[in-house]
This record gives sequence, structure tokens and C-alpha cells, in this order.
Amino acid sequence: MHIEDYTLELDNDTVPWRLFSPNTDHTYCVLWLQGWTSSMDSHREGVMRLVEQTGIAFATMDYAGHGQHTVPLEDSTRKQQHDEVVAVYDALAGLGYKKIIVIGGSFGGYMAALLVGKRPAHAAILRVPAIYDDAEFALPHSQTKRWQNIDSYQDKASASYIEDNEAVRGIAHFEGFTYVLEHELDQVVPKIMPQTYFSHAKHGNYLIVPKTSHSPKQMSDPQKHYAYIEHLLASLVQAIVMQDDL
Repeated sequence: MHIEDYTLELDNDTVPWRLFSPNTDHTYCVLWLQGWTSSMDSHREGVMRLVEQTGIAFATMDYAGHGQHTVPLEDSTRKQQHDEVVAVYDALAGLGYKKIIVIGGSFGGYMAALLVGKRPAHAAILRVPAIYDDAEFALPHSQTKRWQNIDSYQDKASASYIEDNEAVRGIAHFEGFTYVLEHELDQVVPKIMPQTYFSHAKHGNYLIVPKTSHSPKQMSDPQKHYAYIEHLLASLVQAIVMQDDL
């Protein structure tokens, strides 16, 4: 496996990203979008295992405010992070990858939904995907409800923006397959959010990860839950590839 680090130079923004290549085939690549405050370094070992299981390339990145990115979290905006995701997708396409599968977890699921509204991804896998208010899209994180800790689980579950936002519209217009994963014991992302994404998808499937909270780290035996999720994701990626031959 070849692992190479890159940086993208955007307007007043330098984006670190990483490519894991098991071979020279450029047919498929997975763009892996991790959750809030996670980094590509913290996902390195898990992504390596997924590359080995699927036999296709994976790319990871650090959004503004995350990992190796130099912009502080409080100064980052969702618009900037979205623009960065689109830029990494374009970089992968520029390297010759023809079918890009997008996998996003939690905040990364939101980013994935926005992305497929702008770019022709091959398929999307949204695991415990969050939904955010479009009104905060261009705000620095320090001015958002999440930073101020006034966006409770109950508030999120009943928010009016769930049905009317750019991320859900992205999924609604997406022509590829959308796979949505809910965690059965999630107390961070209300189930209405993954259910809303799926209800707007043109094609796909809905799966429930059993006996698992939002983050497997909170479980008594996290590795069992991580192993289950990795197996499920690898199987979905392999099924997407096999589906092209049907």
C-alpha cells in the first residue's frame, strides 16, 4: 500500500489530505469524510484496514479547524469546510479516479450530502449523518449554536430546518445510490436526521447499526463496534463495485 500526503492551495486556505493506494487502478476511490473534531491521523489505521479489505483507494482530509489544518476551530465555517471537500473531490478526479464513492460520518455525512449536490459522486454512504441550519453556513464556528452549547438533542430533533436545507436537497437531486446508517442508541444525532436523508434519496438502502451509540468509544467494548462498522462499510463498498457489473 502506498500512502502519500498532499496539500491543496485554495484562496487563503491550505488543505492537508492523504491518499491510500493499494494498486495503480484508478477506477474507484473512496473519499472518507470523518466526523466533527476527528482528524485524518486518528482515522489512519481504520482507513488502512478498509483499503486492505476492499482493495480500492481511499482519501482522507483535515477540514478547517481539524487535525493538521492551521485554521483554528472557532474561526472555521461550514462553507469553508464544504469548499475544501469539493476541492479534494476535484483533486481526486484530476488524478484520474473515475468513480468516487463518498463515505461520511456524523458531520462528515452532512459534508457528503452537500458534496453530492455539487459533484457527480458514484455513490454516497452516510453514517449517523447530521443536519445543520443553513443560516449558520457561513458563520464562524464560535458564533454557532453548537459552540454556544444551546443546541440540545431535543432542539435538534424538532428543528424546522431538518426538512428544508441544502444537504437534504443535495441528496434529493443525487442520481446515485445513497446508503444511510443509523446507530440504534444514538443520543447525539436524532434519528429523524438519517431518516430524512433517506426519505429524500432516489435510490438506496437504510441500515441500523445495532446496540451502538453515536460514538463507539462510549461503548463498553469499543473495538467490537468499530469492527462491526468497518465490516459493514467494507461490504457496502464491495457491493457498490459489484453492482456495476449487474
